Amino acid sequence: MRRRLPLFVLVLAGAVVLFGALGFLTRGLTFVTRRIEAWTLRPRVLAGDDAFETVTVTERASTRQTGEFDGEPGDDLAIVEYGALRLLTPATLAERQSLELGGDLRSRWKPSFRLARLRGALVVVDTGGGLDETRVRDLDGTERWRYRPDTDIPATSLVPADLDADGDTEFYATITSNAVRLDANGQETWRAPFSVGRIVTTAPRTRRDPAWVVAEGQGETVVWDGSGARRASLRMKDSRPLAVIDWSDGRYLLAGGSAVRAIALDGRVAFEWTVPGMTVSGARPLSLAAGAPPAVALVASGAAERNRWRLQIVSREGVLLYDERLDTAPELLTARGADGVDRLFLDRASLLALRKKGT
Repeated sequence: MRRRLPLFVLVLAGAVVLFGALGFLTRGLTFVTRRIEAWTLRPRVLAGDDAFETVTVTERASTRQTGEFDGEPGDDLAIVEYGALRLLTPATLAERQSLELGGDLRSRWKPSFRLARLRGALVVVDTGGGLDETRVRDLDGTERWRYRPDTDIPATSLVPADLDADGDTEFYATITSNAVRLDANGQETWRAPFSVGRIVTTAPRTRRDPAWVVAEGQGETVVWDGSGARRASLRMKDSRPLAVIDWSDGRYLLAGGSAVRAIALDGRVAFEWTVPGMTVSGARPLSLAAGAPPAVALVASGAAERNRWRLQIVSREGVLLYDERLDTAPELLTARGADGVDRLFLDRASLLALRKKGT
């Protein structure tokens, strides 16, 4: 006959197990808490804290972009929120103008919408992507024109720009087998052969260089000038075009990937910067002083949980001017002032301005 253990023995044994488990959980929670505290308290800015500061522009949900929107010299910062559009001066963050949106623009603003100045008026450009229409509309939602030469599918991109610096915006588009330039009325002025892809970036004409229209498609990066002449066709194994940068010795493509590189149209690499163990996903030229050669502002991402994103600013000479760990991936926005100085904004959940102290 098996004897049953006394009730108090069972209770005692259960208490021992329970307290042991609680002790384990407590030690585990303490370990996690210490790790979180160490993560929170570790330095976020690794270089440049003495030269740069971060200012919060807005924490409200909104869409942001930069460009020449008010007709005055220099770029503006545009913030679209709650059916309204606010234009701010990038240097001071002062509001210059507030405009109401109408029609479905008020309730269905998309990040792919781009503001542009067209014949003295501010318009909205549906830049396309996927099955979205490519068209131009007034702020009240009225359509001026749309571009859809193929009845089956819309253009893959439609980008406004004034590359010939005549004060009138033109448009650059990609369709199934061509890159296209359109005038202010949406009429084609030239076509150039191009496989399926999209416009990545543009750069205006200067005294030294012709305008650049940069597109990426099917592993090929193509650059045309303002007249539609193909200037280069590049195949970059582990890189993709992100922006255009002008230095005293030439104009280059800024490409991201295992490193950020400045690549000439003949394929020569004039600059290279690596963030160890990370992939460069965004890059912009950044002029920190009038007349000075622009630095490179970049965002890199890593697979490691403790090293997820980095923001860096690097000079042409390879000097690290700023380095910060980030917990979310930002989009880099730059605004060129009438003084020739660029202002850098980090577009994420909140909009932040990263600027040199004392400016």
